[in-house]
Amino acid sequence: MRTTDEIRELIERFYDGMTDETEEKWLKTYFSSGEVAEELKSEKTMFLALQQVDVSAPAQLEKRIERQINQWNMVDMSARRTATRLNLRWIVGIAASLILLFSVGIFIYHQEKEAQLTHIEPTDTYDNPEDAYAEANRALLKFSKSLNKGLEKVEDVTNKQID
Repeated sequence: MRTTDEIRELIERFYDGMTDETEEKWLKTYFSSGEVAEELKSEKTMFLALQQVDVSAPAQLEKRIERQINQWNMVDMSARRTATRLNLRWIVGIAASLILLFSVGIFIYHQEKEAQLTHIEPTDTYDNPEDAYAEANRALLKFSKSLNKGLEKVEDVTNKQID
């Protein structure tokens, strides 16, 4: 025989839906007998009323519940696929960005290296400023003569076209 505290604890578990079939049968037998403790009389009335209620499931309820569970599973799987696709897109985007940055970095590095190899520092060709001045005058004079010769030919062609 169980104590009143144990029975109360068992009743609490019953109301919480935590009892198994043997415990429920024991409670039913206990409350059906005439040996119920005085402080549990109100529980007896409630327990016996709950035991008398016969709940029958509607027709096809099991199939409808099963169908609903399958739909929830499909939605859950679809959400997982979508999340996986989004994660994969992020990863691919980040990888592509890193490859692009790496490629640009290599390109710039090679351009600078090539520029360093082909870049020639200008050096002075004359130590004496008078010699440098004389050479610059000679080069400008030669350039001026060539330019004037070209301009004379252009003038001759335009004069012939006008006449």
